[in-house]
Amino acid sequence: MSIAAALAGVDIEWTNVTFDDRTLIVELSGQKGVPIAELDGHIVVGSLAIVSRIAPGLWPDDPRTRALVDTFLEWFDRVWLHPLGVLWRDTDEGRKARAARRLDRSLDRFEALLEDDHLFGELSVADVAAYPFVKYATDTNEADDYDIHEIMRAALSVAGRPRVAAWLERMSTLAA
Repeated sequence: MSIAAALAGVDIEWTNVTFDDRTLIVELSGQKGVPIAELDGHIVVGSLAIVSRIAPGLWPDDPRTRALVDTFLEWFDRVWLHPLGVLWRDTDEGRKARAARRLDRSLDRFEALLEDDHLFGELSVADVAAYPFVKYATDTNEADDYDIHEIMRAALSVAGRPRVAAWLERMSTLAA
């Protein structure tokens, strides 16, 4: 979301909340999901809903490409993130090992999509949505010890995926 805001020239005032204490989120939005944003006096819930309001130009104009991007976003939300949840909350080591392999193997799909500089040719909401998660394949920030980030660092690798590595480098310049 920070990339979308930067591209759109929108300043964001961040308020961090912990996973265990979502009191402020519930007070503002009536639910526990993050992120939320106040835009034009309205509370907007969810990264993609926020991005669609602050940077609608990140969705492709071409109907076919837009449909592909929307399908990718649904896959990312419903399929890609699932093994991450298993790794974070499950206690069964066998399930966690399978989830880690599945999450890492998913980067092969990214490698296949990256024939150009971005997932669907031009920079789009697909890149902006995936990057904050996939970036942990190359992240080495030892000061960031948030559990889920450590899990992603351990599970994801760009080994044998040069296009993913190059994409992460390109995206990191936008996130700076």
